[in-house]
Amino acid sequence: MSRAKVTITLKSAARISSSAILPLQSLGIPIAMLRSDIKAVFLDAGNTLFTEHTSRPEIYQRTVVSHGVAAIDLGEVAAAMQHAFADLPDSVNGNFRYSSGWFQEFNRRVLLECGVVEEQLESGHLALRKHFEDPASYYLFEEVREVLELLAEQGMQVGIISNWSDHLPELLEGLGLAELVSFIITSADLKTEKPGRAIFERALFRAGVGASETLHAGDHFERDVEGALNAGLRAVWVNRSQENGMDHEGVPVVADLRGLMKLLEAQPNPVCS
Repeated sequence: MSRAKVTITLKSAARISSSAILPLQSLGIPIAMLRSDIKAVFLDAGNTLFTEHTSRPEIYQRTVVSHGVAAIDLGEVAAAMQHAFADLPDSVNGNFRYSSGWFQEFNRRVLLECGVVEEQLESGHLALRKHFEDPASYYLFEEVREVLELLAEQGMQVGIISNWSDHLPELLEGLGLAELVSFIITSADLKTEKPGRAIFERALFRAGVGASETLHAGDHFERDVEGALNAGLRAVWVNRSQENGMDHEGVPVVADLRGLMKLLEAQPNPVCS
């Protein structure tokens, strides 16, 4: 999809202009002040709600060294990960990308390229799986719980849509977020992923709302923003390196989920048409 098409799609489907955002005094917004034209909010998971304490190449490097490789450069590990991801199809023996079965093959290829012997591969895979399924391996961005609690208190439908393993519900439960959202949809479980339309359409079905009544926010421009717009949803780009109130190719940009709450504030003259 071309960038030009994204901008055109935004004008017809997203219809949210950051120039029309009004500042909030705080996050304590009464329900009457929320935009009545937004019935549901969908959110990405990784790097939108939480992120890892340690980078993935470092995690794999540590695992490789603990499984018999004397030393290996971090760049070599990152390259092995890139090779495995590029070479693997989206489904391996019926296991869709990011599922446990797919990750086992991904890990096998990475560990082998990094020099781990065949006898250590299963142990290495289990160590990696344990790390990635442990809530202690991640931390929440500071505003996330406050914003989700506010949306839940006000009855907003909130769904999580993520290209992630089917363990995500347990991970979010461990992070204390599962009870604050209406549903969680993973690509591994649905066997389709963002930016494809199907995963967004499934979320709309679960929420029981129309695409034009739904706002999706995530950190990846192609998967989250372009994917949502192509499915007819409104979209916001969560880019924590920028400031709230900016636009990127006509798409509102927020630095965190507090900025998302500002977009959800009711307008005296709604910007939707």
